[in-house]
Amino acid sequence: MHGRRSPIYHDGTYDKTSLFLGIPSPFCAVRYHSLVVDNKDLPPQLKISAWCSENDNDLQERPLSNKPPLKKLSTIMSLKHLSKPIFGVQFHPESICTEYGNRILRNFQIISRSFLKKRGILFPRPTLPPSITSLSIVPISVHAPKSSISITGPRHILIMKELDKDIWVESSIVFKHIISADKSVTGKWWLDSSRQPDPQSRFSYMGSTPAVSNSFSTSYSTRDKTLSITYSDGTLKSKKLANDQTFWDWMSDIISHFNQRIAGLRILHNNGNLENIRHRLPFDFRLGMVGYFGYEMKLESMPSCASSKECPDHSFACNSPDAAFIFATQAIIFDHIEKRIWVAGLVRPDNCDFSTSLNYPDIDRSYRTGFSYSDFILWVMSIERKLRIINSEPSVVSINSNYKYPSSTTIKHPFVADMASDSYIKAIEKSRQYIYEGQCYEICLTTQIRTSLQSRLNDIYDLYERIRTDNPAPFSAFLHFPTEDIAVLSSSPEKFIQINNEGIVEMKPIKGTLARAKGCFCSQIEQCDNGPRCEEIREKEDARRKHVLEGDLKERAENLMIVDLIRNDLAQVCPPHTVKVSDLMKVESYETVHQLVTTVRGKLRDDLDCVKAVQRCFPPGSMTGAPKLRAIHLLNELEHNSPRGVYSGCLGYVSLQDGNQRNAAQFSVVIRTVVVCNGTDLSIGAGGAIVHLSNPESEWQEVVLKSQSVLPSILAFIQKKDINTNIISF
Repeated sequence: MHGRRSPIYHDGTYDKTSLFLGIPSPFCAVRYHSLVVDNKDLPPQLKISAWCSENDNDLQERPLSNKPPLKKLSTIMSLKHLSKPIFGVQFHPESICTEYGNRILRNFQIISRSFLKKRGILFPRPTLPPSITSLSIVPISVHAPKSSISITGPRHILIMKELDKDIWVESSIVFKHIISADKSVTGKWWLDSSRQPDPQSRFSYMGSTPAVSNSFSTSYSTRDKTLSITYSDGTLKSKKLANDQTFWDWMSDIISHFNQRIAGLRILHNNGNLENIRHRLPFDFRLGMVGYFGYEMKLESMPSCASSKECPDHSFACNSPDAAFIFATQAIIFDHIEKRIWVAGLVRPDNCDFSTSLNYPDIDRSYRTGFSYSDFILWVMSIERKLRIINSEPSVVSINSNYKYPSSTTIKHPFVADMASDSYIKAIEKSRQYIYEGQCYEICLTTQIRTSLQSRLNDIYDLYERIRTDNPAPFSAFLHFPTEDIAVLSSSPEKFIQINNEGIVEMKPIKGTLARAKGCFCSQIEQCDNGPRCEEIREKEDARRKHVLEGDLKERAENLMIVDLIRNDLAQVCPPHTVKVSDLMKVESYETVHQLVTTVRGKLRDDLDCVKAVQRCFPPGSMTGAPKLRAIHLLNELEHNSPRGVYSGCLGYVSLQDGNQRNAAQFSVVIRTVVVCNGTDLSIGAGGAIVHLSNPESEWQEVVLKSQSVLPSILAFIQKKDINTNIISF
């Protein structure tokens, strides 16, 4: 019984010594267990205080009594010690779908206080002993943030300008004709809200790092703790982090380091005047770090995970960095609702003393990072001029809009899975066995499909344009790191975590997937009209599938288990009482699938920054299973210790702060994504959550379905370009 609700019967509604005082019998509770306590031969000091039945008829026929029926199908749900305030429950009071969970915990608190008071023990105690506090996953005391260093000299400023309303060009055209044309050794990026209209797709951000921007990019490997830095002038630097330092620590320090140098945010007007910001901007992005944390960063977010050194070398797997980020010193920002474009830049003081620096151990050029004011103004003028030119040419359209792509069903399939269907199904059966044994509730098993091109793919952006056109998603993204020769082309529908500049944290796990109705469903009528009648039948079938997904017990159990895991994750970075579920298991529809989505929110603790918050919630629970740590250990075995790489990590930004509010962050889960390494090696990850109710063949079909979100686009692109492939098997 994992992630499912059951009616719980008890005899304590009117018993002041019962956990269930004031709670009706039965009530519904969520169960996560494979093993049960035998209801025979219990020690005399224990009493059965709650139970349920695994047989619906038996449950309906059994009268309520003070003594639980000792039938074979009766399952113990609660035990009570007869003389001490010691209780055990088999269900989960803390689950979002358990009724009266708060009342149960409150009753336990009252019973415990009464027991201690009768024995003259003061409660609450002034302090808890270390033997107890050491067991807490949440620090008992809130630690003050690190003290800021004193900056006495000139400081950087963030400058933004809202361009004239008549300068509106679609983001895809701007990236193609402006950003991708920039010569940059540190990289180009686009956080692309390509799904319009969509409430999560209002803003897109893009940028590059020309030499004049004085920026840098970073990459990191957990295997040898090597940090590499590429400056925008082409200079390279690398070092190994200390054994007691993680990349998360380093990145947190870097963001803090630059935040301390920022004097504030200014708005640039057309007359050239700079003005302090007087109103809240509609977006939280303030430049900063843009990139990804790959799945193997779990080794530094959950230190008890197995070492990546145990992972075997793949003859094909590219050596992609475990994390890679670009420090964005400039950006073009698109408001898709208001049809307005903003430009932003990090500007250093022109009178900065270049003979000295802050002596930061890694970014020793930090004192000159960013634009000079004059260079920033020239860049803004250049962007405005280019946009006006593009806007005046109606022939400039999206690169894929006039091309009729062939059906991908006619293309020879060049991709091969790391785990073929038979191997994957065996791994599913093994997963179900682990769940049956009680080792886990849910295991998010994955594999990757790969191909190798015989010639280098030099037009990577064109491939991304094809993917975003076919499968628009609220968290689409394009990242390119030239030094590492890696590109990430994402069409992700799933938000991992968002932290706004007021400290509100939001997570939106997706679990539960069903294909949308595509094509003709007129088989039940005499003749298809290929018109309105056909479309009406298709829409009815699509609505039926949506309704089926909404009520599917297995899919809802998958989602519920991850929701409870997410709530636990957020309780480690937010005061627990602030963690709320605003939308539980709502169906959201995308181009190819319907999916169950839940929204969970909380308020970030004052002593944590955005990087540390992401670290404590990483990796995404929707890509591991529950309980998270045990699921990760089992996945190492089930996936043969193969590194997932970028796939199933997270992608997004950690923003700088503007001097008035906290900095912000937003990351998506890296799914529905193709990773291109060395210009020739392509990989796509796909998988699904395995629970005890899973059907192995259906789970494999779900892998195939999820890969179809981006695979047909790649196959069509390959055929159009007439690119040959090498089929690589494992």
